[in-house]
Amino acid sequence: MSSVLPPAPAGIMPFIVRYSGEVPLPVRLGRDRVRGRLRYADETRSDRDHWGTLWERVALPPKGQRGDPRPEEVHPYRQRRAMLDLWCQICKRPVDPDYGGPYLFLHRGGGEPLAEGTTTDKPPVHLVCSAVSVQLCPRLRGCFAGAWVEHVPTWGVKGAFYHPETLDLHQADAVVPLESPYRRWTIASSTVVELQGVTPLTAADLEAEWARLGRERLEREFERISRLAVAA
Repeated sequence: MSSVLPPAPAGIMPFIVRYSGEVPLPVRLGRDRVRGRLRYADETRSDRDHWGTLWERVALPPKGQRGDPRPEEVHPYRQRRAMLDLWCQICKRPVDPDYGGPYLFLHRGGGEPLAEGTTTDKPPVHLVCSAVSVQLCPRLRGCFAGAWVEHVPTWGVKGAFYHPETLDLHQADAVVPLESPYRRWTIASSTVVELQGVTPLTAADLEAEWARLGRERLEREFERISRLAVAA
């Protein structure tokens, strides 16, 4: 880890992280014969997004009753909201209030850099929050890269795909584009976006960005992030 980075604030958890008390809710599945799609027997309007995709039902207990954080898991509703409004996955604030971009996305390093047209279900981050994320996120710790991205259109969803004929679970972790007929038979757990106008960043590039901010400013910003994360 770069020596320019102060330690991540103690106790902070990214906004999108799932907690042990946020368990999947029991549902009874059925077939919507009019629209030709999967449905919940007691479905409500809030069960679908504006694309008409069915979403996983997950408990939303009060903040003090969420249980223990599970850093490797993401809460579907919070991930969906972060992607919809391009909120920072760490502090919940808009990455760019004017929606003009560019937006910063992180990914695990060591492989191919983020390229034009790459799809991801990981929401964007502020530059300062990225310095927290690479310390807290298990998949990024010690091996990270990123990209500045100009445009972030919705590409599809990731979730559980059920066989259209039998309604048996066919694939637990399917990645389904918006235009696919299989989306009608998928229960989404995260929104997937496409990265357009991509400028790849190596770990060294990100460390240079943090160095330009300076350690003192990073420490001040980390304190602010800690307060925002508690409020989120």
